[in-house]
This record gives sequence, structure tokens and C-alpha cells, in this order.
Amino acid sequence: MKMRTFRSEKLWRDKMPKKTAADGSVIHVKKIDDAEFDIQLRLKLIEEAQEVYTAQSPKKLMDELADVLEVIDTLCAVHNLSHENIIAIQKQKRLERGGFSQHNFVTTIEFAQGSEGEQYCLEQPEKYPEIL
Repeated sequence: MKMRTFRSEKLWRDKMPKKTAADGSVIHVKKIDDAEFDIQLRLKLIEEAQEVYTAQSPKKLMDELADVLEVIDTLCAVHNLSHENIIAIQKQKRLERGGFSQHNFVTTIEFAQGSEGEQYCLEQPEKYPEIL
């Protein structure tokens, strides 16, 4: 049988190479060091978040959110972070800043020259482009 080869270049869940190879596919896996693993987990989080964005059904949304949580749990383990501490920080931020339930979508912001807000935006021009 003629095989077709596709580039993956991303993290897979632990059991998936073996499961995928069970149908005759050939999966080429390399082990990566801790630093690369951290980078790849962060990229996987972006990938999974994108899949959350494109989910078209409640079932698909739940599946993708579960994948996001798996990556978050793994990042916590890699960095020896407590999931409970992260939840506590989430709750504190919600107390101080609120959540997202009011649907506030900010279109533009005007900050006084020299203000903290102006500096924050100027440091991230790709995220907050100045409107002239």
C-alpha cells in the first residue's frame, strides 16, 4: 500500500500514536526535553483555544474545553503549580475585576498622556494599536 506523509510537528496525547498506528499508519515520534515540552504545551493551548473558538455544537465545545483543561493541568504539573491556587487567583480576580457576565466589549480607550493605561497600550502596539 502506498503511504502519504503529512507534517504534524505538535504534541499528541500520550496514547494517540499507538492508537493511530493500530490501523497501519506509521507515526514518527521524538522525545523532547523539558524546555521544548513547555513551549509545545503553550502552543497546544493556543491550538486548543482556537478549536474552542471554532466549535459548532455544545458537544464539540465541551470536548474542546476538556482539551484546554488537559493542557492547563499539564502546564500546572510541569511548573509545579497548584490547580487550587490558580482557582483561588481566579476567584480573587473575579472579586477585584469582575468576570465576563455583563458582556462588556470595549471598542476604544482614551488614556491621558503619561498615564499607566497609555504606557500599557504603548508597550503592546500589536494588541492595542493607536488610532490617530
